[in-house]
Amino acid sequence: MEVMKSMRVGYNPKKGRIKTDSGITIDRAFLAHYQVSAANAVAADSDGVLPLTNLSAAAQVLTSGFLNPAVPRNLQIDGNVSGINGKVKITGTNYAGKEISEEITANGTTAVEGALAFKTITKIELPVQVHTPVKQIETATATGTVTTAGNASVTVTSALFDEAEVVAVPVALNDDAAAIALAIRTALAANNNIAAHFDVSGEDAAVILTAKLPAANDATLNMSIADGAGDGASVGVTTAASSANTTAGVPYDQISVGWGDKLGLPYTLPHNTVLAAYFDNIVESTDPIVVTDADELEKNTVQLDSALAGKVIDIYFIV
Repeated sequence: MEVMKSMRVGYNPKKGRIKTDSGITIDRAFLAHYQVSAANAVAADSDGVLPLTNLSAAAQVLTSGFLNPAVPRNLQIDGNVSGINGKVKITGTNYAGKEISEEITANGTTAVEGALAFKTITKIELPVQVHTPVKQIETATATGTVTTAGNASVTVTSALFDEAEVVAVPVALNDDAAAIALAIRTALAANNNIAAHFDVSGEDAAVILTAKLPAANDATLNMSIADGAGDGASVGVTTAASSANTTAGVPYDQISVGWGDKLGLPYTLPHNTVLAAYFDNIVESTDPIVVTDADELEKNTVQLDSALAGKVIDIYFIV
């Protein structure tokens, strides 16, 4: 009985090819293990690269003040108000240090993800604003004449305050509406909390608060004028129970840049060869989303079914 001899498969280390039983040679493959530590596999972050930044009437080019993702990852942008629709161009480097760039179109307050894995960010080009920022203006009008001298009471309510500011306003007998308004303007301007957020102005009987910065309209902003308690004055009909929002506030258009959940792979792959992905040492029951490209390293990414959350990640694939 003839005993078959085992066949040793030939291997050419110079060419990285092996012989087959058919006599032809084929490429040898290796199993690669790519691990991302828990410290580096942090959760997606909407502003980890660049915090919310004001847009302006002209495009801006930023070249500093960025944070890089701990490992190559895709980037994402987000806006603070609806209607923002400009393109954000991000320039940086890929896993190998080669310069790359990507344009991502904003979609209001919806986060928009890019596809490329960035190792570093060197430049961010922001679009022009869609909305013109406006400072909110609130106006109260004094009326009547003081019939009893003392302290009138003005209550200013704002979402910027932890609680309403109640300000005592000294007024004199027979002060008319213009004199009362002047006393109110003086008292409000001297209040540290009010002065920190508003400019106080007005003429004649008007008391005007103008926000120091453009911001979303504050529907709670209000000034009310009333008689003071105790030794308070009687200001007759000098009552503005609800002041008027004469100019609605419009905030700056703002955009932030952060990173998403797609991890960059350190190989250019012609097709998907990922065999398994582990999240916190447990194999993912759902296959990861893998994007490959045989030429551009930054287009090779893997996204686990589980969102990254500061847990160790292991990717096994064939190269």
